[in-house]
Amino acid sequence: MTLIHELPGKLRVHWNKDCRAVIDVWENYYVRLDEFHDAVLVKGLEHSKLHGGIAWIVDSSGAEGTFGKNILDYIGTDVFPEFVKQGVKYFITIKPKHSSVAAFNVISYSLKTEAAGLKLVEVESLDQALNWLKQQG
Repeated sequence: MTLIHELPGKLRVHWNKDCRAVIDVWENYYVRLDEFHDAVLVKGLEHSKLHGGIAWIVDSSGAEGTFGKNILDYIGTDVFPEFVKQGVKYFITIKPKHSSVAAFNVISYSLKTEAAGLKLVEVESLDQALNWLKQQG
């Protein structure tokens, strides 16, 4: 995996070239909209476009907190439609293991995937996500 971008203590954005997937590893969902936009739509999606990305994996297994309503709305109105427009087909989530607040956060934005045209896949680990993608061809 290649590190694309980092918000220290909050998010690390990686690229997996074998699966053509961006992998967001969240530690803390308390981010500002401008930080989120820069990490996801600028750094992550631009890298995905340049390299033919087909999947976005969100690893929240160690995450705490929750997004603000403005970010949750932004995901549905701008982020997911832009993913689809740029060739992302699969949105894969790994739910938090220790924080029910963060788990609710994942559910809140995941509900918006299929309306935008993404296939939602929920798994228990990053290894499961990568194996699932490899099986898709």
